[in-house]
Amino acid sequence: MKFFLFTLLSVFSFSAFASIDPADLLVQADPMNHSVTLRTTTSVPAASTLQIVDDLGRVLHTARLDSGEYLNLRFQLSALPTGKYNVVLKDEIGETVQPLLVDRAGIIADPALASRTFYPRVDLKESMLTINYLNTDGKNVNIRISDKTGTQLISDKVANQPTIQKAYNLQNLPAGDYYVTVNRSDAPAYHTTLRLQ
Repeated sequence: MKFFLFTLLSVFSFSAFASIDPADLLVQADPMNHSVTLRTTTSVPAASTLQIVDDLGRVLHTARLDSGEYLNLRFQLSALPTGKYNVVLKDEIGETVQPLLVDRAGIIADPALASRTFYPRVDLKESMLTINYLNTDGKNVNIRISDKTGTQLISDKVANQPTIQKAYNLQNLPAGDYYVTVNRSDAPAYHTTLRLQ
C-alpha cells in the first residue's frame, strides 16, 4: 500500500508542475498594429518549444524557451494568411495546444478550446518497467512492448482510467533494445526505446 501511495503521489506531484496550463497561454490580438501577441502568464517550468502549426501540419514558426523564461512573441497578422492554426507549447512532460482562427476580421483564440496532454512516463529499473500516465479524459489506452524487429511481446489495453500505472517484469527477456508504445485513438502515439542489460 505504501508503494502504491508513493507511486500515485509521484505521478500527481510530477504532473502538477509540468507543462504550461492552457489558462496561462495567452493569445492577444492587437488590431491597431495588425499583430498578435503570444505570451505566458507564468514562466515555463522546463525547457520548452513553441510551434505555430497550420491546418496541414506544417510548422511555420519555432521558438525555444529555457526553464524559467516567459513566452512573449509578437507576429504581424500578414505573416499568417487566413486559416486555422495551432499554437503548440511542448516540454518533456507534455504539450498545450491553443487553436487559432485567422480571418478578415482578425484572430480568434477561444481559451475554452485549448487542451493539455501529458506524455506517459516510462521508467526501467533493472528488469522492472513502469509506465505512469495521466490520462485526464479517461480514454482507452493501448500499451505495447516489442523487440527490435517489431515483434510484439506484450500488449495491454487499459479502459476508462484517468490515471494509469502499470508495471511489467522483463527479467525473462534477453538483453537488447526494446520499444514501448503508448497510444490512444485520438492522439499521436508515444514511442520510446529502452535497453535491457
